[in-house]
Amino acid sequence: MRAKQIATVILAVVVLLSLGACGLVGPPAGDPLDGTSWVLTTYGGAGLIPGTEITLAFEEGQVRGSSGCNTYGGSYEVDGDKITMSDLYMTEMACMEPEGVMDQELEYLELLRDALAFQIDEAELMIEAASDEVLAFSRAQ
Repeated sequence: MRAKQIATVILAVVVLLSLGACGLVGPPAGDPLDGTSWVLTTYGGAGLIPGTEITLAFEEGQVRGSSGCNTYGGSYEVDGDKITMSDLYMTEMACMEPEGVMDQELEYLELLRDALAFQIDEAELMIEAASDEVLAFSRAQ
């Protein structure tokens, strides 16, 4: 009888490990951002320059997106409602139009580097930077 119980436990562990390897086990419960994508609506209280779009996607500890002209990426960590971004990089294209797009991009990326905390619900993500400025996003379609 004891051998059957041990065999059942071993089988259950093998099944769970197999599901994890196949990706059928979801992301850790501690990271509500994993697998989500967002579009910036305001930053520091200002709207975006017309004709520009800034995106942000989270996946398995990595962040990526478009900053209006360039693409960017890096790492992120979540601890409760705290968030830190690190190793951020971006491509080095120069965009002349619309006017101000490069300044907007640099300000956005600086706020993202200084991220401290976040709030998320079904349709909105708010990221607070060290300067107390807020990045507001809506869920990407």
